[in-house]
Amino acid sequence: MNLKLRVVSMAAVFFTGSLLMAQTTQRAKRDTITSEKAIDEVVVTGYKSKKTDLITQAQSVIGADELKAQSNTLSVTNMLQGRAPGVLVQTNTGQPGSAGIITVRGFSNFSNTSALVVIDGQYSSAAQLNALNPSQVESVVVLKDAAATAQYGSRASAGVIVVTTKRGEKGKTRFTLESRYGTSKKISNDQMNFQLMDAAQKLSYENAISPFVGNTPKTAAQVATLTANNHDWEKDILKNSGEESYLVTASGGTDKGLYYYSLGYDHNSGIVRFLDALKRYTGRVNFENSLSDKFKMGMNADFSFQVTQNQRDLNNAQNPFGFLYRANSYDPVFNPDGTYNLSAAGFPVLEALQTNPNRNKNLRVNGNIYGQYKIYKDLTFKTTFSNTFALLKGLSIIQPKSYLDNALGYNGQVTQSSNDLYYLTANQRLDYIKDLGLHHVELTAFYEYNKERTNLLSATGRNYRTPGLDVLSNMVTPFATTSSQTSTVRTAVAGLLDYNYDSRYILSGSVRRDGSSRFGLNEQFGTFGSGSVAWNVAKESFLDGSKLNSLKLRASYGIAGNDAPIPDYVNQPYVAFGLYGPSATTVVPTTVGNTNVKWERVAITNLGLDFDYARRFKGSVEVFRNQRRDFLQLIPYDRQQGSYTVYDNAGDLENKGIEVDLSADVIKTQDLNFQLRGNFSHVENKILALREGETERNIGNNNKLKVGETPYYFRMVKYAGVNSANGDALYYTNRTTANPGETFSTVNGMTVTNLYTGSDIQDITNKSPYPKIFGGFGGTISYKNFDITADFTYKAGGYSANYEALNLLDSSQFATQKRVDAANYWKNPGDTNVLAKPSVNGIYFTDYFLQKTDYIRFRSLNVGYTFNKKFLGENVPINSFRVYAQAQNLFLWTKYEGDPEVAAGSGEGNADVPNSYTLYTYPTTRTVTVGFEVQF
Repeated sequence: MNLKLRVVSMAAVFFTGSLLMAQTTQRAKRDTITSEKAIDEVVVTGYKSKKTDLITQAQSVIGADELKAQSNTLSVTNMLQGRAPGVLVQTNTGQPGSAGIITVRGFSNFSNTSALVVIDGQYSSAAQLNALNPSQVESVVVLKDAAATAQYGSRASAGVIVVTTKRGEKGKTRFTLESRYGTSKKISNDQMNFQLMDAAQKLSYENAISPFVGNTPKTAAQVATLTANNHDWEKDILKNSGEESYLVTASGGTDKGLYYYSLGYDHNSGIVRFLDALKRYTGRVNFENSLSDKFKMGMNADFSFQVTQNQRDLNNAQNPFGFLYRANSYDPVFNPDGTYNLSAAGFPVLEALQTNPNRNKNLRVNGNIYGQYKIYKDLTFKTTFSNTFALLKGLSIIQPKSYLDNALGYNGQVTQSSNDLYYLTANQRLDYIKDLGLHHVELTAFYEYNKERTNLLSATGRNYRTPGLDVLSNMVTPFATTSSQTSTVRTAVAGLLDYNYDSRYILSGSVRRDGSSRFGLNEQFGTFGSGSVAWNVAKESFLDGSKLNSLKLRASYGIAGNDAPIPDYVNQPYVAFGLYGPSATTVVPTTVGNTNVKWERVAITNLGLDFDYARRFKGSVEVFRNQRRDFLQLIPYDRQQGSYTVYDNAGDLENKGIEVDLSADVIKTQDLNFQLRGNFSHVENKILALREGETERNIGNNNKLKVGETPYYFRMVKYAGVNSANGDALYYTNRTTANPGETFSTVNGMTVTNLYTGSDIQDITNKSPYPKIFGGFGGTISYKNFDITADFTYKAGGYSANYEALNLLDSSQFATQKRVDAANYWKNPGDTNVLAKPSVNGIYFTDYFLQKTDYIRFRSLNVGYTFNKKFLGENVPINSFRVYAQAQNLFLWTKYEGDPEVAAGSGEGNADVPNSYTLYTYPTTRTVTVGFEVQF
């Protein structure tokens, strides 16, 4: 479907006024002092680069050195964890190269929209970001307030991640060779606060509970035979991964041109036996040349080719991590005839890992070219064209005669998919820069055109003609073919203003008019803007001679927009139909288009303070409030209304909080340096409104939205412990009338029942998946050429529904593996702090399994030594040689019974709410690598 977006034009009017030309003798006096205090670091702040002392916005910068201190097969998003205040990164899975979930300054909307990613000026995605070789990234800047994000207008309401890749620098050609080697393994169960039963413990448990759950107890001979089979399934299914990484770069330049070239290869076999998790090949080239005094041009191009082999990530025994927590330790790996044993899990996962492969190949190519012409000394025109092409090809196979194939009766199945995308961004820009005495003015106006197109084709065939030929043309029976195509067009005109007086008083502003094809004709355009001010107090004469190198007060307010939560074409007047009713014979609407859907907007207020005392103690403090209006949701209607869904603007939301970022050079001498650093964020989220006439809505099995409360708080039956007299589980109830066979009693002054029923589900408004506090801290010690860097991450105040713990404790699931503490159940009157007496009904899911996800993780440790030119000597053609060792995820402190960090319940299942429950997925791994870097 082609959508025509109206052509818009907007006159960008900039009021420059009458600027005073004030020159005083005091200025001459301060020049010497402030030149010592100036911070010359230049940071990419979005469409512009600025010196840090002229920045009025809230942002966090993560440099190349911080990324380099981590494993190169860790995704860039996961590398940001704990590095920036206000930026919560939660690991989606521990699979090599997998993306994390990034939340900037709290919950943003009900469509799980992540921050906008911009790579070298090109609009991108989290997938594009994670396809980058981290060693090729120069910096990652997270933009958080309206002063920073409003300039991106239509997609900036959840924050912006600006990535700048490495470029050449003036000087002779410098070559760099980097290489790393390492291994990783699954985090142990001990660190996650539980232990699995061995064969003897499990058999004893099964026999002990047999009178209560109805299983047949095993004889002494059977127990002896099965006990002899004792083994650890983790050792059979998992392995220690092998990791390797190589990167070669060449860079340099002159006054007329700069250049940078690189080639990289990363490999991580992963921890699942028979799979090779990740291979990534990357290349990058960029250069810029001054063709004349007025004209400069540049080009940047890179490619990434990634090959992955994936395990199933469902809540069943096809998932190797689900299998190893289901199979008993007395279940042998092989049957007597040499075939794989199904075990108590009921599926031969080791056989499936070899006969049911799932592979992806991902090619991404990015390129941009720009030309810049100086019309006259204060006015410059720049045109930029950026392109991204990505092709993802998937292959999923069920080989003939495999166990799964025999169970399904397919005689083999092949599914092939092809998904390609193309992004185009064209930007035409004018920059006016003028100094009038102590006044400095920068004006920017641009027009931007962006188009995104995707194509998806997937086909499945069954019944092999020739075994071993895994292509669709070899399938006798076509089964299913699907395809789709989407196209999104966005346009924008914008104006940016930056003004400062004597670098002391700073003013910035932006206004942007956006159009998006995702909205109806009456709502396609939106206007977004911001204003910010700052005062560099340290540059005032009354602080001359002080040790305050920097003291800056900042304030900003603005509006950013969002069209990301809605897919293409929902603004069209259409109705999709499906079948309804017991016999599925009634046709009803399932999805309805909405021509009136409009922009989601967020009003952002920010107050900030930056300081630097004696170049030893630095930091920033931010206070913010985000008010989100008309947030976009997929609204489900009741069955009485047809059970259809529609995208609509349906509510308001507020985020507010505080961020603190501090660093201190405790020791700072010529040979010895010791630095401590840390950041802290406290964020509160509150729903201000839902759709008209609605004050609350249940989401999935365990979560709820309600006006006045934090999003997605939990709702479930509340556990009241165990009746010490008879071992019955007790549950809190608000009912006043008991059902037949039910007994009411009182615990802690509240009514409890011995009967579990869904009618006793209660709101637990003070517990949600979102942590209230999060951040990171660490330190660096360097002595001459030796250095040690350690970093930790933490979060507190969030909760997760632990279904893994339920399965490992539930007596009704007696046939599958159990935790050691499952045997700590009620046995005698007076027993306390125990599980309920085993029964055929087992353990019900209650808030007993709603556990805090608080943790502190020893995230990374880096130890290195650099041999410099002084040591190597002038005759050796090497400028420096560095050797180092790294470790990731060394230790975990948590009371959660499992991994508190993994944000997906199960990857293919996709939780209704990210991080709301734990259910078998690829775990976090501990990684150790050694490497070297040579510069010559």
